[in-house]
Amino acid sequence: MTRDISSRLTSSLIKTVMTLLSVFALVILFNESPVSAEQLDIMINTPGNGSSLTDGSYSTTVEYSMGDSIIISSDTPIDSLYIIWDSPVSQWTLDTGSQKLICGTNGFLHEYIKLPGSTENISINIHDTCRISDIYAFSDGDVPDYVQIWEKPCDAADFLVFSTHADDEILFLGGVLATYGGEESLPVQVCYLTNYWNGLRIREHEKLDGLWECGIRNYPVNGDFDDLYSETLQQAESVYVYDDILDYVTSQIRRFKPNIAVTQDLGGEYGHGGHMILAKALTEAVDNSMSATFFPDSASEYGVWDVKKTYLHLYPENEITLDLRQPLSKLNDRSALQTAKDAYLKHVSQQWCWFYVSDTNEFSCARFGLYRSTVGADTGSDMTENIITYKKTAELLAKEKELELEKEKKAREEAELKEKESAENESIALANSLNSNNSPGRDNAESILAVIILIFLMVILQLITILIVFNITKNRSNKRKKS
Repeated sequence: MTRDISSRLTSSLIKTVMTLLSVFALVILFNESPVSAEQLDIMINTPGNGSSLTDGSYSTTVEYSMGDSIIISSDTPIDSLYIIWDSPVSQWTLDTGSQKLICGTNGFLHEYIKLPGSTENISINIHDTCRISDIYAFSDGDVPDYVQIWEKPCDAADFLVFSTHADDEILFLGGVLATYGGEESLPVQVCYLTNYWNGLRIREHEKLDGLWECGIRNYPVNGDFDDLYSETLQQAESVYVYDDILDYVTSQIRRFKPNIAVTQDLGGEYGHGGHMILAKALTEAVDNSMSATFFPDSASEYGVWDVKKTYLHLYPENEITLDLRQPLSKLNDRSALQTAKDAYLKHVSQQWCWFYVSDTNEFSCARFGLYRSTVGADTGSDMTENIITYKKTAELLAKEKELELEKEKKAREEAELKEKESAENESIALANSLNSNNSPGRDNAESILAVIILIFLMVILQLITILIVFNITKNRSNKRKKS
């Protein structure tokens, strides 16, 4: 008896310990922090000054020609690469020893590559003349926040933001980027009018750094226009071909099919002619982009499009003032205003200027006017008012599809039930029919049998009667003879 009690207590104790260990393991599992990737020390064997590729400076670069190779090695296995190019990117090949990857196909100036497997040796094979600023390598895990993992330009954008120069998108439109792109995670596509490949190339890097700080993840689009200064609209139209700009803006509208288009001040903020000509082009484009005869080449390529709402910075009609001072959870509880200020600091080359981000000065990044709307006027301070975003549209379509599938399922089940009932009814009808068809035969057989029996009985009776009569007659005859 004592032995049984001891055995039971031991078993219970073991079960309790195992349960506690399981709970403890689950707690550890669900509270385990993600593993952070480590930036690795790498050795680079390359034509030119390889040390320039690891100094973290946009200003130092190495030029490469077709056929050149860059050999990267590390004592710790490399899980991913981050390459800062300093020229427009074309296709190149990454060789891990076991696999070859075709890279550069997206044209990202800041390019992140996740390797198919960790390796200690990598070869970058150049296919065309190019320049590289920096190369970073990381171990397995979540890479640091400064690593920009860009997505392709939008298939369809809720917001299409046109900026004349790198930093205009932050100074004047940064509140829009941080609020709707960073916090609300709507597809926001930024299109620049100018590029700097023929000028201060560092500004190409700064525009990416600023957008990333605002929470923008879709890679921007650059126009083929140089940064040419002008102080009036007329002067801008003398240094640029206006129709080329109008064609570019119209093409981007048709390509990205935005619900909302946003750009700069018709007055050029502080009087910059480049800002003026871009704003003018957008107003003309949104008034005509739904017509196939207006720049027919882009209409043929992308189809026509009618933008639902168009906002201009500082436009004095149908004014709207964005609230840029609320903490935003997806931006580390910073406000949109503070985020824009931090993003402007990424434009290091422009910090000598007098410009600054504000929601109260004369160039407030919170002040806009609704230039055009196909969905009615604003009643509040939200640019998405009266707009069904692409995300919401997708959700509604998914719900509609779900309801349709549910309806089809119900109809199918009802049809199957009806078919089953019909089959059962047919079976019953068939059985009744068989019973009905078989009854006369059975009745006839019974009737015939009864007649036969009756006839048989009548014959028997006749025979009995004959026998009785015969016996009686015989007896009488015998009696007579005796007499």
